[in-house]
Amino acid sequence: MRINGVFVADSQPLAPLTTMKVGGRAKIFLMPESVSALENVLKLLAQSGVSYKIIGNGSNLIVPDEGVKVVLSLCRLKAIDRYKRDVLYVEAGCTMAGLLLWCIKNGFAGMEPLAGIPGSIGGALFMNAGANGVQLGDFVSEILLTSSHGSAWMSVPKGFFGYRKSQIPPGTVVSAAKIRLSAKKSGYQQEEPISGSHLVATSPSQILGNIKKIMKKRLNNQPLGRPSAGCVFRNPSESCSAWALIASCGLQGKRINDAQVSTKHANFIINLGNATSRDVLDLMTLVKKRVWEETGIFLKEEVVVWDHEEKIS
Repeated sequence: MRINGVFVADSQPLAPLTTMKVGGRAKIFLMPESVSALENVLKLLAQSGVSYKIIGNGSNLIVPDEGVKVVLSLCRLKAIDRYKRDVLYVEAGCTMAGLLLWCIKNGFAGMEPLAGIPGSIGGALFMNAGANGVQLGDFVSEILLTSSHGSAWMSVPKGFFGYRKSQIPPGTVVSAAKIRLSAKKSGYQQEEPISGSHLVATSPSQILGNIKKIMKKRLNNQPLGRPSAGCVFRNPSESCSAWALIASCGLQGKRINDAQVSTKHANFIINLGNATSRDVLDLMTLVKKRVWEETGIFLKEEVVVWDHEEKIS
């Protein structure tokens, strides 16, 4: 059902909307089709005193089996437009794949190291998603913050984005971002971080070639053919990776029902077919306990775990 630019559904299954394919239903599911519609939804929820959870592409998320009350999806906010010579406007629901496709078509390099990250721009900014030494936040000059009071652009100060985190103010939603462009042709050749943290003009064939190299590495090292939520735990430090700690504790292949620590990449938990959210969470707890006992290092989650809400029905 569509009401004033918002898709509304009751008892919406959430597992199909996540890459882990686990979890229950949303009692109320809201999907605004524009930033102005998002503003109206947030105003209505605030006036009603209703709390909500936000979902993008569901790639870094564990939803409880019991479900949740209200979910706000940003997936319809996916406009992408170069409206100035040196600025690209991207809405929060646009996927990383969609942004990279724009980069290929328009000949702008720099984000190739992020190829294969399945999330949306909003979620990727909230967690400052990154790979191969590059983070999405590196390229962003401004973000559009939307709340029950409306929307406003905010310049991104130094230090706003950190390792798998951001300082997005509570009570606001990132609805769009501005990404820096450099239209001057570059001799850029490789899938390495670009100095200056902006996208640079180069040939589409070069960009596509770099993405293919990155994806080949991912396919060789990550279980991309199975449902997962990506890397489960943060790296404790630059010199200490979570996957190495987990592997050193002999946990690869460890299962709880159909949730399994990947034999291909120890920091992935995969769904073998019928895993539940509880299976995944119990396996995460087991991994953290074993790593702590054997190494003295406490792993922190990189995935977002939604809390179980009482009295949903």
